[in-house]
Amino acid sequence: MAVLQQVVVLFLMAALGFLLTWRKVWNDHSVKSVTSMVILISTPCLNFSKLYHLPQGTLSGDWLICFFLSMALTSVMLGIGFLIFRKHPKDERAVFAQLTALSNYGFMGYPVMEAAFGDVVVGYGVAFVTAFNIVSWSIALALFCKDFKAGLKKMVNPTMGGIALALVLQLLNWQLPKVLVDVVDAMSALATPLAMMVAGAYFGKITVDMLKNKSFLLTCFLRLIVMPLFCLGVLKLCGMTGEVGAAIFVACCMPGASNTLVQATAYSTDHARELAVGAVALTTILCVGTIPLMMLLW
Repeated sequence: MAVLQQVVVLFLMAALGFLLTWRKVWNDHSVKSVTSMVILISTPCLNFSKLYHLPQGTLSGDWLICFFLSMALTSVMLGIGFLIFRKHPKDERAVFAQLTALSNYGFMGYPVMEAAFGDVVVGYGVAFVTAFNIVSWSIALALFCKDFKAGLKKMVNPTMGGIALALVLQLLNWQLPKVLVDVVDAMSALATPLAMMVAGAYFGKITVDMLKNKSFLLTCFLRLIVMPLFCLGVLKLCGMTGEVGAAIFVACCMPGASNTLVQATAYSTDHARELAVGAVALTTILCVGTIPLMMLLW
């Protein structure tokens, strides 16, 4: 019940974003500005805060296991997506393969994880986010272009900086002045509401043609149903049924990653961007039903 309530709360945040766009209170420039704030400020603060506030000793070998297993699973799912859509044009193949494998964990995953498993598991969620950033700006980016130099530069981003700083402080048991921590915590609290409102702003971008596109619908089905079940099976076979496995499984249940939209905008065609926008929006809507169902299987 707690998970369902949290998912409904997140969906209502997204619905508010849709309402603001529908009533023309927000326009494309507004959405872009809020997105920049989320990426550059709130998200780095969110990841820093989640790690910084973990009890001492939480970060151990299990954190590294979660990191490497997350990277391996994400890479395998990306390969599966590539094989399924290998006959599609390059721009469509890149979008569909990425959205099959990559989830919007950073914004939706943390609240759902806290509701289902508690604060400690969230620390392992940060390990997944770290792995996600590396895969997203290396192997996944290669589906759009071969600009690996640009990908390496993108890996050095505010989110990774926040994670790295929090890891150092945790490992050295150093404390920041309370006033700084309070500011970071306040900014981190904005990340999920703003990100969900941005996702909701894209609901109106879903077109009838998209809903008639079998590959588009297949991508959504793969992201919300098949990949979580695949992930669950692998975790069970590996005996990862504790906190590490829970963190990874929750991540795999989330809707399509907004990072695909960022890459499609920067490195591909308008058609690819439209598909990415529609798929991220549709999976965000449908996950209201799929996430609670998947949580019942854990």
